[in-house]
Amino acid sequence: MIDINKIRNNVEQIACSTGEFLKEQQAQLHQSDIELKGTRNFVTHIDTEAEKMLVKKLGELIPGATFLTEEGTVTYVDGQYTWIIDPLDGTTNYVHGDTPFSVSVALMKDREIILGVVYDPVADELFSASAKGKVTLNGNSFKTSLHQTLTNGYIGFGIPYSLDDRGEKILKNAAGQFRKCSFRIKGSAAIEICYVACGRSDAYFHSGLSPWDVAAGTFILECAGGTCTDFSGGRNYIFNKELVASNGKIHQEIMDKIINNGETNP
Repeated sequence: MIDINKIRNNVEQIACSTGEFLKEQQAQLHQSDIELKGTRNFVTHIDTEAEKMLVKKLGELIPGATFLTEEGTVTYVDGQYTWIIDPLDGTTNYVHGDTPFSVSVALMKDREIILGVVYDPVADELFSASAKGKVTLNGNSFKTSLHQTLTNGYIGFGIPYSLDDRGEKILKNAAGQFRKCSFRIKGSAAIEICYVACGRSDAYFHSGLSPWDVAAGTFILECAGGTCTDFSGGRNYIFNKELVASNGKIHQEIMDKIINNGETNP
């Protein structure tokens, strides 16, 4: 039996030290350090180094735990405890000298997330959760916003690397709401989900996401009282590559007017 509070404190420290490494390395980044995994999909040696740091330090916390990672520095195998980690969420921002970018760490036990930590080293903001109501930003508790409708809402979204017909339709649906509410793309899914959790944003939607993009942030959001679903309204948002995250109060309106827009999912 693990002590989740002790693990949480250790993970927070590890995320912060990794974030400081990222922040220092960004200032020294050269164009020759940047590679492309695909269109608009950047990677650097810093991503890999940061992931190795996380794997080493997290591996010491729970011996035998497995890893699901973005850069594939370890091979995933099924286990009771699994760390789901993104060493650098927001790489496109990072390689252009922009912000935000973040370190995202989630702990999964028997296919359920039990811990989430997201750290933004530039803003020095540490989002953390270990249970419903046990959510903090730099040690202070928080809740989602109270905003009730899309009108005057503050909504985050992202554009996937590969945009299919449905993705294009969702973006067009969102454009139809431009006169009603404010939309923003920040470029780090983990951070944007945490912004919904702490009440800065009212909702966030994105397709084409991977488990390491969303596992920590969605757990933090739900612990803060928010709602997460996939585009069909189901619970498979971590592994189904699509997410609607909200304060809960405007969730159905986003599903109706942006994600589905009167259409029924097959």
